[in-house]
Amino acid sequence: MKTFFAALNKVELAITMTCVAGFTSVLMLGAVFRLCGHPLNWCNDVALLMLAWTVFLGGDVAFRAGRMVNVGLMIQRLPVRLQKCIAVLVYLILLAMMGAMVVQGLKLCTNVGARTLEGIPGVSYVWVAAAIPVCFSLMILTAVNRLMDLLKSNDPVFLSKM
Repeated sequence: MKTFFAALNKVELAITMTCVAGFTSVLMLGAVFRLCGHPLNWCNDVALLMLAWTVFLGGDVAFRAGRMVNVGLMIQRLPVRLQKCIAVLVYLILLAMMGAMVVQGLKLCTNVGARTLEGIPGVSYVWVAAAIPVCFSLMILTAVNRLMDLLKSNDPVFLSKM
């Protein structure tokens, strides 16, 4: 399972980094062409597409690495057993929220199916909206994996990275 998540992390990180470089380049290109009096209508739409995937995939990469914002300062003085109970409760709340995001993201995809990106006729807005259910599904996998690791460990250092 660890090799699967290591490979998944490499793929997500590569896509995220490519999208960051892509939307930065596309926005810069659009700005230069607009300055020259020849605006490119598709630049903002391509940047929106890349930004959506960057945000949500990057969220999963950060979550998997234990780099998300947490409130460890508030619970680090509690006994390890209580810290673990609080962490499990937080993960259960996160899983419920992530499940709701997948459901709502799928509804969004069905609702915007006919809408196309304004600057790119023929490309559906679903490609932007799909970032929500796809990436939150990946986050659910990450959360379940981290929750399983949490349940197996009593190490306070490990708990602080959750």
